[in-house]
Order: sequence, then structure tokens, then C-alpha cells
Amino acid sequence: MFRITVTCKGLSESDVSEAVADMLFEFSQRPWQREVKCEWREAVLRLSAQSEGDLTGMALLDEFQDAVVAYINFTSEIHFEVESVVQL
Repeated sequence: MFRITVTCKGLSESDVSEAVADMLFEFSQRPWQREVKCEWREAVLRLSAQSEGDLTGMALLDEFQDAVVAYINFTSEIHFEVESVVQL
């Protein structure tokens, strides 16, 4: 099991007015991603989850990218990255 954290940078405060709630709702529909947490802090949208087979965090990053594009009407260039993968 891994605890993975992914980030999105480049969003503005107005872009993310409902983003945390939207991400938590979207990922509640994905039972393979457990213990999901999301926060907006210091101009970074950060999502973390526990997953069994995502050794590099790229699967969660891909899902996070899709959700951000689907839910957030962003106004500038954004950047995604895997912040950390920790084996539990």
C-alpha cells in the first residue's frame, strides 16, 4: 500500500472556489483510491490517497489531471506533478 500525493500549480484563488469539494466528491466515486484528502494551500491544489499498486504515483496523477480539467475552469497554464509516494 502506498500514500501518494499529487499537486496542481498555477491555479488562482478564484479558479478553485469549489475545487476541494469537487475533488473529494469525484474521488469518493473511485473505491480503489482510499483515504482521499484534498486541500488548497499556498496556491497549490494537493490531493493524496492510498493505493495498492501505484508504485510511481502516475495512475493517481492521471486521474487527478482528468478531474481538474473536468471540474475547474482555470484561466492560466497549470502544472501537475507527483509530490511523493510513500510505502505504508
